[in-house]
Amino acid sequence: MKKLFVVGKAVLSLSFVAFMSSCATQQKMVVTQFDTADTTSPRFTEERSVNAVLQFSSWDYTFLTRPQYLEGGYLQQVHRESLNDVFNRLQVRRGTAVVVVGWTYNGDDLKKLVTDWKGILDGCGFQRVVVLRAQMGNQLNGSVIVDDSSNIHLGAIQNSARGS
Repeated sequence: MKKLFVVGKAVLSLSFVAFMSSCATQQKMVVTQFDTADTTSPRFTEERSVNAVLQFSSWDYTFLTRPQYLEGGYLQQVHRESLNDVFNRLQVRRGTAVVVVGWTYNGDDLKKLVTDWKGILDGCGFQRVVVLRAQMGNQLNGSVIVDDSSNIHLGAIQNSARGS
């Protein structure tokens, strides 16, 4: 009986050690930032001059992050139909607007998205509309320029659309 107790205790101890060491083993998470090796696409460098930043996930999930459009301390969705009213309410100057889009938009979808946003923001009175690819963090500087209404970057759209 004493042997069984000692063997049981040893098995339990070894099981505990194996369990703890497996929990302590950490797998390193690798985050790949798209287009980091792409040196041909133009990069944005004028973050300080931007008057409005829209974070576009979809037409249902678009957020004005500069200036922040908040209600009750939470970012509110903005819809393209009411965007000009939101800009007026927040007294946004109509210089440069930036739309940040994710990496899931490519090819014809991306081209249509760029065309739609340029039309919407031009209609709101912005002098310049820049569409950027999202990158890690919320910085604009260093982001790949998909399109800039002050310069035509169709090559950047084509480079960004490689995944399609």
